[in-house]
Amino acid sequence: MTESTITKLICANHGSMNVDELDANFYSDLYVSVRDVITNRAKFCLVVFNEEQRVVAKTGVRLCRSNDCQGCRNLHFCKRFLLGDCPFSRRSRILKEHGLEELNRSELCTLLLQNDGFLLPPVRHTAGPYAKMYLSGSCNCPRCHDFYEPHPLKILQDRGVPNELIASLKSVYMNIEWLQKQDRGKQQYQRAKANATTNTSKSNRGPQSSHDKTEICMYFIKGSCMHGDKCFKAHSTMPYQWEVREGLNWTALQDNEVIEKDYCDPAKTYSRGVQPVCFDTMTCGLNKARRLSTISSVLQPTFILTTEWAWFWEDEFGNWIQYASASGGHRAATITSEDLEKRFQEDNKAVTEFTAGSQTYELSFPDMIQTNKQYSTKKVVRRRPVFVSSADAQTIKTSKRAPSNHSNFRALPGHWDKAQTPETGCKRVDLPCSSVEFKEIQGLFQNTMRGFSIRQIERIQNKALWEVFQWQRDLMKKNNRGRNVTEKQLFHGTDSKYLDAICLNNFDWRICGLNGTAYGKGSYFARDAKYSNSYTGQSNTKSMFVCRVLAGDYTKGHSSYLRPPSKDGGDTIFYDSCVDDVSNPSIFVVFEKHQVHPGLIVLVR
Repeated sequence: MTESTITKLICANHGSMNVDELDANFYSDLYVSVRDVITNRAKFCLVVFNEEQRVVAKTGVRLCRSNDCQGCRNLHFCKRFLLGDCPFSRRSRILKEHGLEELNRSELCTLLLQNDGFLLPPVRHTAGPYAKMYLSGSCNCPRCHDFYEPHPLKILQDRGVPNELIASLKSVYMNIEWLQKQDRGKQQYQRAKANATTNTSKSNRGPQSSHDKTEICMYFIKGSCMHGDKCFKAHSTMPYQWEVREGLNWTALQDNEVIEKDYCDPAKTYSRGVQPVCFDTMTCGLNKARRLSTISSVLQPTFILTTEWAWFWEDEFGNWIQYASASGGHRAATITSEDLEKRFQEDNKAVTEFTAGSQTYELSFPDMIQTNKQYSTKKVVRRRPVFVSSADAQTIKTSKRAPSNHSNFRALPGHWDKAQTPETGCKRVDLPCSSVEFKEIQGLFQNTMRGFSIRQIERIQNKALWEVFQWQRDLMKKNNRGRNVTEKQLFHGTDSKYLDAICLNNFDWRICGLNGTAYGKGSYFARDAKYSNSYTGQSNTKSMFVCRVLAGDYTKGHSSYLRPPSKDGGDTIFYDSCVDDVSNPSIFVVFEKHQVHPGLIVLVR
């Protein structure tokens, strides 16, 4: 009899067993007592339920959620294989190291389901299909109490849980509750022990100690905190601080700014550097990691260096789209990152509803999942901060005032390089070919331009043009009774001699020439790069802009139009732009340059 054989038997019985029943299965072993073996708290949890002692199987093994980790000690198992829906099969040395190599797939699945919080939907403690009182057998509310009911069954199937495991889920969820209760008790004991140690040796407590301080002091970051070392918030010169747990203490990680920059990229689940942090599990190697932060900007809009949070969803191509953005050819959502953050701060357990185009969606904050209500398709959601470099922080501190909505770094897109954004004029910044932004534009370009190669993509960082575009968007939204206006990401081909003028002063067909007049005398933008390519001139390297265009309400254009026509025949209410085909537009004509933001230049050969 070994720990491995006991674990295997427990997992074969839905992850927990009565201790007497377990003991009876090994009564013939005269040399080792079951009760001695299960005292190993790393592998077994003893609980009392209905006046009976039960043992729950534990493990420190977790499924790795990153595809690009280095030196990871988690299981690199396909989740579909674990849950019984993958044609491939493989074992891992990690299993052998933890004495789990003898477990079959069903037993291993049970063990990981009750120990790895990523695999199952969380228990809801007050309502919903997984009510805590139901799991303990004491619930008589009118809600659903059967995992095979349509709603809970669909949620579980969406997580990949096969039908043959659903029968054991009540036991698994109960085991999860017991394991979490044991962990909470252990943490309380460790905190009490740490506090006792601190009280008996105050002289050893340095000013850098930030134990249990999870928020950065806004007064210290501004320059002065009257509480000094006694402040109950962490003191840091930056609005974020990455730390790793070493024993009972939290220690600052050296690559703070590098980790933060990677974390601000929603496509990344791992940071670079000698101490990489896994953002999904918040671990650094085998140790826990955490991010200290200033308060959210939506809670304290007048303070400097608060944390602005951006919200993203992942499309079917692996691109991360910020909410209210029309990038990637998707309809812009009616809800912005700021709106989502406000709702999240009000209730981080809520489910919020919004629309994009004709579709309605639900976003679950606990699961960070977006669901299409009509088709039930699901998308992963991530909440990441907008990056602030040390240079940005110093500039904001020097200004001695809270940034306003129209003249500060927060008004600029989060992915811009703030250090290369001049106060006046513009800067063209090369995009790395490995960046998400580069790959997204490359994908849009190659939809209609196969056979051409992109030599370079440059981001146009012109603060004035961006602020005017934001102002125009707000104005059009007000005129649209507070509803978001239609925004498109479109191409515009031009001769290379006009690049500098457009980057500096935006599009003006009177200066840069006409790309056609069939639908009106204005600036022409195309859904497809192929159309814009015919206007790029005769040079070996062709130039094409990728622009945000506030198309708004549009109508069929005409060659005689000098501006969009009236909506009602009068002189006050006009369309915002013209198109070639109202039902399926591929060409957009804009007559006001403030409706356009030239964001990127694609250089093609």
